[in-house]
Amino acid sequence: MKYLAVLILGLLLIPSGAQALTFLGGDQPRIDTPIPDDVIVSGGSVIVSAPVDSLTVAGGMVTVDAPVRGDIIAAGGTLIVNGDVGGKVLAAGGEIELNGNATNALVTGGAVRIGEDAVIERDAFITAGEVTNAGSVLRNLTVSSETFNNTGTAGNVTFEEQGPETPLPGLFSVLAAIGFLILGLLLIRTFPDLFAAVVRQVERNPVVLTVVGFVAIIVSAIVLLIVAVTIIGLPLALVGGLLFIVALMVSSLFVAYALGDVIASRTGWRPGRAWIFILGFVILQILIFIPLLGTIVQVVAVSLGYGGLLYALRGVCPFRAGGGAA
Repeated sequence: MKYLAVLILGLLLIPSGAQALTFLGGDQPRIDTPIPDDVIVSGGSVIVSAPVDSLTVAGGMVTVDAPVRGDIIAAGGTLIVNGDVGGKVLAAGGEIELNGNATNALVTGGAVRIGEDAVIERDAFITAGEVTNAGSVLRNLTVSSETFNNTGTAGNVTFEEQGPETPLPGLFSVLAAIGFLILGLLLIRTFPDLFAAVVRQVERNPVVLTVVGFVAIIVSAIVLLIVAVTIIGLPLALVGGLLFIVALMVSSLFVAYALGDVIASRTGWRPGRAWIFILGFVILQILIFIPLLGTIVQVVAVSLGYGGLLYALRGVCPFRAGGGAA
């Protein structure tokens, strides 16, 4: 379930106007003929033996034996990439093996291996329990793992040894997640119209809002620091800073609901609003708990939610005149 969530998050970030998409599913989907299209596929066992433009895939066992023109975004119990990849490989799984060429690789899993015939043309970032590099990384190879066996080559190698995890951070994270879950349910019940307005913005144009939100977070922080320099502006900066922190804290809750809504609509399941939020929240938290990938997911979720919140507030701002900027 946690690896399928990677695929679902990818679906959420696809622009609503995208037309060039091919969806495949089933217990054992297999691609035997070339597909000049972006392919999204999920199943128990997935085999790709013919070229595709790009591949987003989730499955218990995923094998890619053909070239992929663009990127691979993959999640599964076992992932084996034997074909060349024209773009990057973004993967999460139990066992991952890269035997083909790729531009960049961002991989997290239980055991990760770069095969002896593989060439990563730029950078590789790997987080796993066990990492083996028998291939070639032309620029930077960054590894965080318990064990690292490097018999291949790399332009620059950075290795961070993972120590045993303590139970305290995990317990704190779980308790914090429960608190945010309760907060989200309270917001849905107390401010249903505002919450729904933000979610609509998030679902309408997630890619644009992620970029807008990320830039707006940086700009907001800079403006608050500038205002706080003066004595007159300090109280305003304190109030604004508090609102800014609150906005960042709740922003991912809107993304969680949107994620749950995407899943429910695609499966034909129409529960109540609270259950839609709980579904999306649980899946989003699973993604956040995945090492390395979780950081990326959290940044995207906060940026997307913050952007959606700004756009929703712009729609209700009483001071808008002539299409003023948000």
